[in-house]
Amino acid sequence: MLHPSARPEGPLRVVVVDADERVRASLCGLICISGRIEIVGDAGQVGPAFDIVTATAPDLVIVDPRLPDLEGGLAFIVRLRARWPEVRILAMSWSDAVEAAVLAGGADGFVHKTYRPTAMVAAIEAADRRAVERSA
Repeated sequence: MLHPSARPEGPLRVVVVDADERVRASLCGLICISGRIEIVGDAGQVGPAFDIVTATAPDLVIVDPRLPDLEGGLAFIVRLRARWPEVRILAMSWSDAVEAAVLAGGADGFVHKTYRPTAMVAAIEAADRRAVERSA
């Protein structure tokens, strides 16, 4: 995978990981409208999410830290950060209570699931900027 600062110009390549298929479909449809983001995969569980990240080498992964898998979303964030430190991670949840934990676990940002499409795009771009600044 490319270092974030070496990413070629073009849309951010994003994977969405959320157990709720409706949330994934809505999010994928809404954030693509900006033209600055390309969805390269989505998954509802940790195992398939790792497979998609491995196959697509995305720039950013949006993940619900409360995935119902055995591992759970927070463990997924920690493993994702350890295995692919160059991938940006944006946590997304209904609960603000998990924000500190996901940021401590390696996420580059947090957004509440009651987002507006423009707020989600802004959160994705902010997470991307933070990751580039962190790696510089």
